[in-house]
Amino acid sequence: MKITDGLKIIENGWVRKPRGFRVKFQKKTKNGIEVRYSPPLEEAPLNSDVTAWRYAWKLWQATVPAFEAGAPDALYNITVVDDQDNPCRFYETGDFETYNPEDLP
Repeated sequence: MKITDGLKIIENGWVRKPRGFRVKFQKKTKNGIEVRYSPPLEEAPLNSDVTAWRYAWKLWQATVPAFEAGAPDALYNITVVDDQDNPCRFYETGDFETYNPEDLP
């Protein structure tokens, strides 16, 4: 096998390292359900999944009362995504985690 062929196999099978993380969530607005990110897509992402998960957890804790009351400022389906919008596993359990899960239309 040529080195270039081997490198192509490695590149395709290698686990990609994310270039950043964001907290993704949904919010009910007068225009319907909006998907939002924090930090926003036009800003630099967080550089650590641990930081992103801690931030997501704090957002969840701060919005639990609004979520339970169905208030307009509630955040739903709070999770962490990488730079390609793929869900990230929670660093402590290895599971996909979602705070304030809700099936929204």
